[in-house]
Amino acid sequence: MIDWLINLDTQLFLFFNNTLANSIFDGIMPIITNDWLLRVVFLIIVLLLLIFGKKQGRVVALLCIVAVALSDQITSHLIKPMIGRVRPCHVVPDVHLLVACSQGLSFPSSHAANSFAIATLISLSFRRQVWLYLTIAAIISYSRIAVGVHYPFDVLAGAFVGVLCAIVLFAAYRYVGAWIGKRKS
Repeated sequence: MIDWLINLDTQLFLFFNNTLANSIFDGIMPIITNDWLLRVVFLIIVLLLLIFGKKQGRVVALLCIVAVALSDQITSHLIKPMIGRVRPCHVVPDVHLLVACSQGLSFPSSHAANSFAIATLISLSFRRQVWLYLTIAAIISYSRIAVGVHYPFDVLAGAFVGVLCAIVLFAAYRYVGAWIGKRKS
C-alpha cells in the first residue's frame, strides 16, 4: 500500500513538475516560492491587519503570527524528522529543478502549512473573498512542486497541517472570548 502511494505521488510530481512545466512557470514559480519574498508578504499582511483591521484585524494578525510559528514548528521539527522523506530533487530522475535543492526533508511542506494557516485564519475572520486567500495559498503550495522541491502529497499534508492549526487557534480564540464575555456579565 505504501509503495503504491509513493509511486502515485512520484507520478503526480512528474506530471506537475515536468509535463506542466513551461517558460512562464519557470520564470514565476521561483519568485513565488522565494522565502524572503514570502516573509515580506507575511509582514505586509500582518502590518495591514494591525493598521487597518481595527480590533478584529489586530487579533487576526496575532493569530497569524502564532499559526505560522505553530505550523512551521509542527512541520519542520516534529513531522519531518519523524517521516524523514527525502526531497524529490535528490531522488527523482528528470526533475525539472528551478531552485537550489535544499538538504532539508520533504514531508510535509512548511510553505504549504504556513500559507494555508494564514489563508484559513483570514478566511475565517473576514469571510469576503475566501476564494482569493485560498487560491494564493494554493499557488504558493503548487510552486513548491513546480520548482522541484516537494511532492504533491507533501503539499497536501502541509496544507492540512496549516488549516488544522488555523482552525484550532481560531476556535480557541472564540472559546476564550466567549468565556471572558460570560465572566464580565
